[in-house]
Amino acid sequence: MDIQLLLVFILSLLTVNLIIVGVYVVLVLREFRQTLKKANGVLADVESITNAVTNPLSALSGIFAAVLEGVKVVKSIRGVSSISKDD
Repeated sequence: MDIQLLLVFILSLLTVNLIIVGVYVVLVLREFRQTLKKANGVLADVESITNAVTNPLSALSGIFAAVLEGVKVVKSIRGVSSISKDD
């Protein structure tokens, strides 16, 4: 009978210990979930800032490319006109 009482006591201690560990794991997972939500919000903000910066830069590069093409056209027209003046 003495061994049975000892086994019941150890089993109850293990049960309490497992319940405490389970509650702790749930609390840690909840905190991890909140941290992931905050990180997701930060990443969304960074993405919007990046888009706000890249859109004008891409428009500026398009304008720059158009100006370069215009310069090439002007040079080619000048080249054609100088050839026709020589003839």
